[in-house]
Amino acid sequence: MTDDTDSIYQFLLIYDRTAGILAEVKEFGTNIEKATIEYRAAELCYHDNPEMDVVLIGSDSLDTVKKTHSTYFHPVTSEDIERIMKSIHQPVTS
Repeated sequence: MTDDTDSIYQFLLIYDRTAGILAEVKEFGTNIEKATIEYRAAELCYHDNPEMDVVLIGSDSLDTVKKTHSTYFHPVTSEDIERIMKSIHQPVTS
């Protein structure tokens, strides 16, 4: 028998790239069959909309998913882009 640290939990993420928001997060526990059915339904629902990302992820926790797939949970802001652009254009010092 395995303990909870060996379990892989299923998470369905639906991300709207146009709006820059995570539209939905569904947790399925370890029920891969239900997660796969819901994933397929979401793919069919959004198949004509390329701006929607539908992702099924297996992980030990939602906290881990938030780290490994952080772009879905923290959209890039104009401040982020400005900060990145400034760092790219800074002169290199020796």
